[in-house]
Amino acid sequence: MSHLGCSASTLRTADLCTRVAAAAAAGFTGIGLRVGDYLDAGLPDERIRDLLDEHGVRVLELEHNWDWALGTDPVEEVLFRLADRIGVRHLNVPMFEAHPLADLVEPFGALCDRAADHGVLVGFEFLPYSHVRTLGEVWRVVAEADRPGGGITLDLWHWFRSGAVPADLDGIPAEAITAVQLCDVRPEPDANLTEEARHRRLLPGQGAGDTGAVLGALRDRGVTAPVSVEVFSDDLDARPAADAARLAFAAGAGVLDRAGWEAPTWTVNR
Repeated sequence: MSHLGCSASTLRTADLCTRVAAAAAAGFTGIGLRVGDYLDAGLPDERIRDLLDEHGVRVLELEHNWDWALGTDPVEEVLFRLADRIGVRHLNVPMFEAHPLADLVEPFGALCDRAADHGVLVGFEFLPYSHVRTLGEVWRVVAEADRPGGGITLDLWHWFRSGAVPADLDGIPAEAITAVQLCDVRPEPDANLTEEARHRRLLPGQGAGDTGAVLGALRDRGVTAPVSVEVFSDDLDARPAADAARLAFAAGAGVLDRAGWEAPTWTVNR
């Protein structure tokens, strides 16, 4: 294992300084941030850069759930300021507002264009409780938008709960997978998938999902996207950040090793 990211929600209760230190000590070389994490830190950008440098960590991914189909949004100024000053590899975006898929193509392409001006890729994430629910739906938008910086964020919780199978990857180029997020699911889905997704995910390889089959299918298709561990878990939240980070790294590295997947080296626009 060489490079593995710790997504924003895996250590979601930790402040930025604690998160960076805990992630680095566990072995992660990348972290994820929500826009709120950046703003709540209350630190000058120079101090954040120094913090990342001190621990040998970079910002791998940014998360935000605004309605980008409506065009530009004030949050973008914050997103791209962080990218310009600190460095970010990619932006993960779902769609929680009701728009026909065809109406998402042009705005997704426009978002990719704006992000490209700041050296940032965009991964469209399907969620089974959102308005773009499946891998096929998200690929339709990404393919029709046809931007070099636009792709798919593939979260394994969403993969399992949406009923995806490896054959669903057929026809999707390896380079269209922007990022892979590891986590696992309980044997039976909750009645409320939103609540389950936000509170009761399991560490990679510790649930009922066939993680090895998914990673094997991605590997065999030549996918080399960066990998992070994203586990929304009240149980994980209750642990000290350092313990949670160690558990998350060990679980993520373990499933990747068993799948014969070597996490690639990735860079940020800095």
